[in-house]
Formats: sequence, C-alpha cells, structure tokens
Amino acid sequence: MYNASIVANALLQRGFKESRRDVTPMKVQKLVWFLNGWHLAITGEPSIIQPFEAWQYGPVVSSIYHGLKKFGGSPVTDYIKEYDPATSTFTAYVPSSEDKKFAEILDLTWEKYIGIDAIGLSAMTHVPGSPWFVARQHGQSNIDNTLIKNYFVGLARNPTAAA
Repeated sequence: MYNASIVANALLQRGFKESRRDVTPMKVQKLVWFLNGWHLAITGEPSIIQPFEAWQYGPVVSSIYHGLKKFGGSPVTDYIKEYDPATSTFTAYVPSSEDKKFAEILDLTWEKYIGIDAIGLSAMTHVPGSPWFVARQHGQSNIDNTLIKNYFVGLARNPTAAA
C-alpha cells in the first residue's frame, strides 16, 4: 500500500510522459478510485493507505483533493509534493519500479479508463449499487474497502457492467 499522493503521482507521471492535456484533478481522483478498486479485486489489498470518502459528488481521497485543488478544473501540470524532513524540501514520490504487480494494475487501469473524460468517470462511480452509492445511502463518510473489492470482483465477472 502507498500513500494516495504516490499513486496519484504514478498516474500523473504516465500522463506527463504521454503529454496528455486531459488529466484534471477530478480525473486523477477517479483514476485513483478505479486503480484502487482493481488492485483490491486482483490482489485482495488496497493500493492506497487512506480511505476513500463518500463526498457529495463522488469518491474522494481528501489528501489528493488538497494536493491538486490549486489546478481547479484545469489540467494538472505538476506532481503532488510532500515535505521530506531528511532534506527539508518538498518532494514528489512515485511507487518503486520494482513493484511489478502495482505497475501491471496501473497499466490495466490506464488503458481501460484514460480515454474517458472526468465527467464520464465520475458518472461511472455514481451508478446505483456502486460502493459510493451504497455508502451515501447508508450515511457513511468513508467507503469500506470490502465493499469496493466486492464491487470490482463483480465487475471482473461481468465485463459489460458499468465500470
């Protein structure tokens, strides 16, 4: 498991490498959501340490929100940086290239979802029965990883489903 900003940075790194101009803060949030869901379904473990929160407009990791809010609805042009006390600088971290399983799931997620705009990805997180939908129905502030895992395992069994 990684800090959510590290996973977001891995997606941003891929977007920068491909010179994409459609990777907005909302799209990063949704890509992290799908990456984490598929990671749970494939490995049984989440990709991120922080929970997804059931915000009014969809699943959100608040640290990613705060790390990228300066971009508003515009494309993200820089990584999320964290303070490194060892060097007294702000540094952008990405997952180790040694983590092959994470890289495979990132590639799977990227290929499946990068062509969908942020609004479309958001709509996919809001379908009835989705983990966000269920959490909101039950008044839960966080979305349970077991709920996310079971949902994505169901998607794997039924590839024509919403996500």
